Amino acid sequence: MILIYGDDSADEKRQRVSAVAVVVGTERMWNQIEPKWIARNNEVPFHARDCETDNGDYAAFPHERNKELYKDLTVMLAESGLIGRGEGIDLRAQREIFPDAPDIACYKAFVELLEAVKNVSIHFQLPAKFSSENEYNAGLLYKGIRDNSPEMLEWFDPEISFAAAKSSARLKVADLLAYEAMKGIDHSVGPVFRGRKSWEALAKTRRFEIEGFGREWFEDIKKNMPQLEKQSGFNQNDYTQWLKDRNRKHSISNLIHFTNWLDKKRRDPNSI
Repeated sequence: MILIYGDDSADEKRQRVSAVAVVVGTERMWNQIEPKWIARNNEVPFHARDCETDNGDYAAFPHERNKELYKDLTVMLAESGLIGRGEGIDLRAQREIFPDAPDIACYKAFVELLEAVKNVSIHFQLPAKFSSENEYNAGLLYKGIRDNSPEMLEWFDPEISFAAAKSSARLKVADLLAYEAMKGIDHSVGPVFRGRKSWEALAKTRRFEIEGFGREWFEDIKKNMPQLEKQSGFNQNDYTQWLKDRNRKHSISNLIHFTNWLDKKRRDPNSI
């Protein structure tokens, strides 16, 4: 069995970039890194952003101590044999190109991650089990994909498992990669352009990847929107009407509900 742990991250105001990431490995790999991770954190639940910026639990410690901890954990992950992938989203480009559209990029990123993990499972001929902290949205996405594209999840366990990040060192490992993915995309779109030694250490192993959805991707979507709407059979007005009919407001959860409803309608028009 391959075990997958996922988490997400965003800039401090959730205005520039966001990212989701998964770290993948066998039970043996996770059992090897988990006790070392817990021991190095000395019972303080790791949080990548707070550790790097000296906030939260790390405000009481010197900056150099926090910096050394982040470095040690990055090296630990790089040497673990685990595999990871992050998907980052340029939120500013999305708002500029689709100012009135719902946020579909997180959905797209989640699907891309599942597709990447499926390829790993096929390569090693092992089924995969997904774990996340975000029980509601991740569960809705997973269920929708499982119901509407069962062939995509043929290598996955039928259910996602959930845990509080503070009690799961494995989710904290995913938190580090999600933060690196977010920072990597943030530094590629501005306002500050620079590399990160922590990401370089992970990338050097060739087991960790980051993919970004930026201006070019959103512009391409806009360019092809008429054709995409024709193929999918719905547009923004359909989603707006769906919300109105149900007295709901836009949210990621409602967007997921809508896409699941739409897929069900396509499969069986008489079921809605």
